Amino acid sequence: MGTRGEERTTSQILRTNRTPTRAADWNATVRQAFLEGCVQQGVRAEMARLALAEARDASSVRIFRETADDAARRAAVAWLTIETTLEQYGELAALALERCIEEAALQIRRRSYAPGSSVRAPKQLDRDDAALSIVERGRDRLARFWGSSDTSAA
Repeated sequence: MGTRGEERTTSQILRTNRTPTRAADWNATVRQAFLEGCVQQGVRAEMARLALAEARDASSVRIFRETADDAARRAAVAWLTIETTLEQYGELAALALERCIEEAALQIRRRSYAPGSSVRAPKQLDRDDAALSIVERGRDRLARFWGSSDTSAA
């Protein structure tokens, strides 16, 4: 992907793609990184870790460990992408991240309070807890961004 056989960092890729025709891509990048990367892959990693703790045979242990490691790597890349977009696009990326965080939180709340959801399966509780933890991590990151910025979200 890089020049002369070198790998390019996320920051380099985003800087290279900063052309007028791709100027609005920061919004899609933040959305995809947070919802699909941080949340989905983060939940996938946590669910695989929980399954790994209950695995009884070597094959299951290997599969769950590989799944957890793969998902954790993908989530880490997504968090790096969030950091890079915040660095490069500032308040625009922060506002996009804020929308994504609230969208994820709303989806979790809807699932939690849906009709007939008074009794949820333990796996759904684990999934929701993992997702809420990621949402909180996103909120914490956003708070640090706004706290270190000269601009407020108001």
